[in-house]
Amino acid sequence: MKSLEKKVWLVARTSSSSGFQKPLEHVMIFIDGGYLRKLFDDLFKHDNINYTKVKNSLLKWYNGFPQNPFRANLIRIYYYDGIADEKEDPDVFARHREYFEAIEKDNFNLSVVLGEAVKLPNGTFRQKGVDILLAIDAVSMAYLDHYDSGLFLLGDRDFIPLIETVKSAGKKTFGFNYIENVSLELTRTFDFRLAFNKKIMEGWIK
Repeated sequence: MKSLEKKVWLVARTSSSSGFQKPLEHVMIFIDGGYLRKLFDDLFKHDNINYTKVKNSLLKWYNGFPQNPFRANLIRIYYYDGIADEKEDPDVFARHREYFEAIEKDNFNLSVVLGEAVKLPNGTFRQKGVDILLAIDAVSMAYLDHYDSGLFLLGDRDFIPLIETVKSAGKKTFGFNYIENVSLELTRTFDFRLAFNKKIMEGWIK
């Protein structure tokens, strides 16, 4: 495991050994916000996430993959989540709206895309329609040639057809997932994979 960690946690370099800058390629980041916030809630009992730090980590890892001959020209970040129904839960809706508006306000070049957050009998909320929004955007923009590599922070095996379709469009896929909460079938689908842990996530706290 130690040797694997040494291989994975490489310091990103934007120059080759000859001193020349690696060429740029267009990159987009797709974040399953519900997945990331659930991880934070389970580990830290809050979702006070600094999304700029998350973005910087993903780009650093992308630039540092030894098999990757490019460095990132970030086009845009897309963040996907669900928002409560205003009529059913006005207080929760207000908290959700404030949280999502702050993400866009505090992060340049980031778009928040919202589906529904459906209230369950136990009082918690579950995303509805969020996965399909992410899939439609990632696939359509791949075929429109808006990016060369997609960086995906998600963990549900339901995303396997999405990743396969993006690859069939001729794009490279980089998967970033929590080491203890991710589908193994999903990780094998990505061209490049990196698992982050609790210590890394501590660096993403506001």
